[in-house]
Amino acid sequence: MQLPWLVNNEHIGAYSFSTTMRRTRWIRDVEPPTRRKCRRQGMFSPKTSSGSTIPLLIVISWQVLQTIAAAAGNGSQQPPPPAAIQRGVKIGDEITAKSLFQAYEEIKDEYSEKAFGANQEDWVVVKEGADGLNVAMLHHPSDPSCPYVRLHATMPGSVDDVWGSFRLSNWERLMSAVDPFFEGLTILEQYDYGKVNLVLARKRAKRLVAFGKRDFLFVSVSDVPRPDGVLVSGTVSVVTSKYPRVEGYVRAYQDSIGFYEPHPDNPVTGEPQTSVTIICRIDLNDSGEDGEGGLVPMWLYTQTIGLSGSSSLAKMRKQMRLEMEERRAAAEGRTLQRTNGGDLTTVYSALLVTALALMVGLYVVKQRL
Repeated sequence: MQLPWLVNNEHIGAYSFSTTMRRTRWIRDVEPPTRRKCRRQGMFSPKTSSGSTIPLLIVISWQVLQTIAAAAGNGSQQPPPPAAIQRGVKIGDEITAKSLFQAYEEIKDEYSEKAFGANQEDWVVVKEGADGLNVAMLHHPSDPSCPYVRLHATMPGSVDDVWGSFRLSNWERLMSAVDPFFEGLTILEQYDYGKVNLVLARKRAKRLVAFGKRDFLFVSVSDVPRPDGVLVSGTVSVVTSKYPRVEGYVRAYQDSIGFYEPHPDNPVTGEPQTSVTIICRIDLNDSGEDGEGGLVPMWLYTQTIGLSGSSSLAKMRKQMRLEMEERRAAAEGRTLQRTNGGDLTTVYSALLVTALALMVGLYVVKQRL
């Protein structure tokens, strides 16, 4: 049993205790100075006679009665129970193009409002860099452990070129260059809904330092251009019994919507450029209904998103430039001479893994103190 105690207007703590016929034994330790002070004031003793246990039980009973009375008096003002965490859009056992498109539309409308709507001042910038690189976070009112994240950067290449690089068919190459934890991608089903292409897929992620492998079940959508010419694509996590959790992997969740807008050409090289904005929410744990956990402390994610997000954007920009040079070389009928540019990427990846390992170590030490 645990009760909050207030003695002489001083918070002592929540103590677990067991009462026998002859003594009351305090199980949980308190700070030694506080405990010595309490002993001097006669508030409690580690071992008491059966007679001195009676005043203690009277105080306990009084505290319990006060708690019950307060709850009864303010019953109508009690806060509602916390809403269940929603992870993934449920699409049912029978998967259709319409159900996948509706899941995407629901997330796209919400994220578009967050990206370009009012209250832009609520975003907290956590990292900035050259060429418009910007990483920001936005608090989620009902799910604080899983905030919105906004990634923005100017990419080399036209809108069509960058759009093509981000297509799911290019993920094996793009993600292998951008994400050090990317393990692979499996295309499960493909649909067309009008002019919109939808792909149901499963992405696998390598072991994250001390934590197990992850997988993501999602629908990838290549949307039709907006009236203003902006191209939109997205990945939305879905839940269906047709593709249940896979042994050896923790089912994680990621919703992301990308917006691709024309940007003025590079003033130095004259090359076309594209403004890319990505809004996402990621949960590395299986936190949804009937979830199996995952044990990744999400503060690790929020504390490192500035470093990891800016690193990913820088790698994306490098990959976009490489692919643009490959297209140019192919158009000119020549072979692109590649340089050994992987050393710096390897260093960045190693630094990120080291930072995550240090954060995990600090978390374990904190839990044991």
